[in-house]
Amino acid sequence: MKQKVFFAALMAWAASSVCAQNEAETAEPESREERTEWFVSAAAGPQVLFSDHDKQINFGRRISPALDIAVGKWFKPWVGMRLMYSGLSVKGATQNGAHSTGEDIKEKPQAGYWLEYQKFNTYYLHADVLFDLTNLFSDYNPERFYNCIVYGGIGVIGTGEEPTATSVAGGFGVLNTFRLAEHWSLNLDLRGTLVSDDFDGEGGGRAEGLLGLTGGVTYSF
Repeated sequence: MKQKVFFAALMAWAASSVCAQNEAETAEPESREERTEWFVSAAAGPQVLFSDHDKQINFGRRISPALDIAVGKWFKPWVGMRLMYSGLSVKGATQNGAHSTGEDIKEKPQAGYWLEYQKFNTYYLHADVLFDLTNLFSDYNPERFYNCIVYGGIGVIGTGEEPTATSVAGGFGVLNTFRLAEHWSLNLDLRGTLVSDDFDGEGGGRAEGLLGLTGGVTYSF
C-alpha cells in the first residue's frame, strides 16, 4: 500500500514538473518579444553646415554647437519611435549678407567673392523611426552592453532670425547606445540632415545639409 502511495506521489510530482517546464518554455519566447519602455535623452556635440559657399572657408570655422533633446518609445525589441528637438546654431559663409557677422573672409580676395562669415540660430523638430539592428539580428537582451540603431525621419527646420526660413527637412543616422545601469545608457548619434537651398538665406540652386555628431545620456522607464 505504501509503495502504491509513493508511486502515485512520484508520478504527480513528475507531471507537475513537466507542466511547469512547458509553461516556462511557452512564456520564454513571449518575454523575448517584450520591449515597451519609454525613454528620454539629451545630447550635445558639434555640427557642420554644407551650403553654397562653405567650401571657401576653413573647416574649423564651420563647426558649431548642437543640442538634442528627445522622448520616445520602443514598441518591439527592434522598432521604436522618437520625437526630437535638434538645433542651436550653425556657421557658414554668405555672399548676399544673410546672417552675416560683418567679418570678411580673409582666405579669399573680395574681388569676385565678396564673402562674409555668417552665424544664425536654428531649430529642427522631427520624428524618427528607430530600427535596432542588434535586436533584429539576435535575441533581445535588455542587459546587452552595446546596441546599434539606424533611423530615418522627417520634420520642420528653420530659423527665427532675419531672414527667417522654415521648410521640411529629412534626416537619417546611426545611434549607438552603451548600457551603464538598469535604466541608464550613453548614446552616440551620427546624423545627416537634408535641408532646402534657402535654409541659410541664400539660394544657389542645390540642396544643402547638416552633419552632426552628438553624445549624451538616455534614461529608460
